Amino acid sequence: MQIKRVKCPNCNTVLDVKNTNSEVEKRIKCPKCKTILLVKFKAQQEPIEAHTFIAVPRGNDGATQLGTSPEGATQLGGNNNGSTQLVSSPRKNQTAQLVFNGRSYLLSEGRNIIGRKAHTSTASIQIDTPDRYMSRQHCCIVVSTLADGAKKVVLSNYQNKNQTSVDGQEVEQNDEIRLIDGNHIKMGETIVVFKLLNQ
Repeated sequence: MQIKRVKCPNCNTVLDVKNTNSEVEKRIKCPKCKTILLVKFKAQQEPIEAHTFIAVPRGNDGATQLGTSPEGATQLGGNNNGSTQLVSSPRKNQTAQLVFNGRSYLLSEGRNIIGRKAHTSTASIQIDTPDRYMSRQHCCIVVSTLADGAKKVVLSNYQNKNQTSVDGQEVEQNDEIRLIDGNHIKMGETIVVFKLLNQ
């Protein structure tokens, strides 16, 4: 996450903008004059997840090679041509969930509608809260699995007239926010924590 200080060219309001989802660009609305501002951040590289162990050398020349084991860990061993090679480890499978009042709500692959628990609610995940500012169908979270086993989780507003924010940043009607582990999602007055766990 990066924080960039910007000044609105229209009203000179100074704002601290976070790229909580490692965005390269982010559009925000000035809270004072409502001007839309485009904020640019430096691109960041994700760290490589890897586990290293020493394997019995193969081949006769004693040269080493780093490769990937079937379990996805990085291994060290011999080869026949003396070259050295590094292959990054794929991520383990991950699970995505929301946590509220000590209770976990598991997010399914695909589309999840999040809302307040009620007899008339059709939300796939119903948060048990008395908060009337949280809609019965409040927001949509789409979960997909990338090739390396990591989860891509994207939040957008659903059929509600109440406010949604992620880490204090209001989610506008057509916004799509990629969630990362530890994000605080506020729906009405209810705050849930997004968790991304390795299996």
